[in-house]
Amino acid sequence: MTIQIKQKLVNCTSKIKLDFLINLIFINSMLQTTLKKLLLLVGFFASLSLSAQSLDDAIKNLDAERFTAANKIFADLSKNSPSAVNNFYKGYALLRSPEGMQPETIKEATDSFNAGVLLDKKDFLNTIGLGMAKLAAKDAAGAKLIFEEVKKSTKLKNTDALYRIAEAYTLFPGATDAGEAIMSINMALDKSKAKDNPEYYIVKSDAYMLKNEGGDAMNALQNAERLGKKLGRIYEKSSRVWLQSKNYKEASEALKKGIAADPTHAPIYKFESSYNQTMGKFPEAAASAKKYLDNSDGDCKAKSRYAKLAFVAKDFSSVLNIINEVKSCSKDPFIDRMTGIINFETGKPKEAIADIMKFINSAPKEENLGLDYGYIGRSYLSMTGSPEEKKMSDSLGIINIEKAVQLGDTSFNYYQDAANVFYKNKNYNKAAFYEEKNVKGKKNATAADFANVGNRYAADKNWTKAEEYVEKALPLYKDAWLDGYAFLARVKVYKNNKDSVYTASFGAASTYETYLEKIGADLTKGNKRNVKEALTYLAGKEFQVNKNKEKALTYLDKVLVIDPADEAVKKQIDAIKGIVPAPAAVPAPAPGTPAPATKVPGKI
Repeated sequence: MTIQIKQKLVNCTSKIKLDFLINLIFINSMLQTTLKKLLLLVGFFASLSLSAQSLDDAIKNLDAERFTAANKIFADLSKNSPSAVNNFYKGYALLRSPEGMQPETIKEATDSFNAGVLLDKKDFLNTIGLGMAKLAAKDAAGAKLIFEEVKKSTKLKNTDALYRIAEAYTLFPGATDAGEAIMSINMALDKSKAKDNPEYYIVKSDAYMLKNEGGDAMNALQNAERLGKKLGRIYEKSSRVWLQSKNYKEASEALKKGIAADPTHAPIYKFESSYNQTMGKFPEAAASAKKYLDNSDGDCKAKSRYAKLAFVAKDFSSVLNIINEVKSCSKDPFIDRMTGIINFETGKPKEAIADIMKFINSAPKEENLGLDYGYIGRSYLSMTGSPEEKKMSDSLGIINIEKAVQLGDTSFNYYQDAANVFYKNKNYNKAAFYEEKNVKGKKNATAADFANVGNRYAADKNWTKAEEYVEKALPLYKDAWLDGYAFLARVKVYKNNKDSVYTASFGAASTYETYLEKIGADLTKGNKRNVKEALTYLAGKEFQVNKNKEKALTYLDKVLVIDPADEAVKKQIDAIKGIVPAPAAVPAPAPGTPAPATKVPGKI
């Protein structure tokens, strides 16, 4: 082979090698690019999956009132993966938190919604969010303009937009509109083909509850239940409806189902606590409150919410322990109110007054303080001290309970409470005054109300007033208070003790006779003391006025049937029979002495 041919072969081989090398480099480059693309694609889908998972977790936390956890996830998502959806949920979660109607929270939510609008101007969620923020600020007119614009731009075809608008109208106390909510959610359900979102029915239920229409609310929740999703949340809502309608058996069943479906759903334990309170099971109510805390965030705000729940459950020691923990991290003024009420309930009126005054000085302007002035008044009335100190504290007590009544608070029967305190302290005049004031303030006073006033006035020796109110009470009792006739007769005797004609003629005889007639032939069925008093009084009339010894003896013999050991009556019988000389007059109840207390059926 010649040198030239050899050189050509070498050149050819080199070219083949070079082409092969070039192809190899190209293929490797292609592989690397493809691999990079694949890795990026995998990362993209993984990011989507992680984002969706985080979003679902955050929504579950929000529904379960783990507000701190939910807000953190939403804030992280909007920061690390900014999107219209993530920004909406960040603002939405802020508005749904307990601080959702505070100005600073509304501003933060509004900023998030505005950022979401800039990210996707075609997205309706953040625009609806801006409407929600308006409602949170109690600007219903501004919210309606925004919602109507969304409806117009979506041509009423987007069911999620209609659902979110309906939801907005149920979220903010003082800015709700059940009619608008029901109209929007019904439109969403009519247009929805799948009807597989339980939140649609939950919103519908909430709207009907705003109208206090429990039947329609429960129908909506039963539709949600059939979808088999979010059962913890659905049964929580169901238990609320049943509790408000006082269907306690159904409420208990809903609570059990909800806890079984999702034992980490904190709000259901609030309603379990409420149910146990209604049943008078306060230790169980307190335990439910603790479960609420265990399944919520467990942070300062959650502890503050738990304190309010445990307070209603009367778990005062736990409340005080928690309050001591949260005072350093919470500015919630209601902590002072709870502390004050607990101090009142545990017999510390001075401390109660100081705490509740602190609450009044820092309470939100819209808060009705009638309850607080009521507790201050009751605290003053319960204070002890010297006569002068007691006079001063009683005066301050009355001033404050009058203010509570003026503010329309009906948490307690303040005049009744005042009457009871004054009666206990033997201030019978004021006891009667406030008992009467209590009755005059009622639209439909009961027999027991009138009888109580009569009792108080009798204790104050105001026999005229006592007679007036007992006579009002007796017809209303319809013979359910037979001893009231004996009480009335006694009051008449005391009232007329200076009227010699009335006394000499035994003027109360007819009332005593009515009393015995209503008891019937078997006088042992009546009150022993009252029956003896009536028989003795009537015997006195027969002996001294009618001069009928036999009838007088008949009455006195009946006394001995009831009380064979009554020596005074035996002596009176002997005197009338002439066994002993100078028969003594049979006395009426001693005039001028306080009327013995009488038991009043249905007494408050």
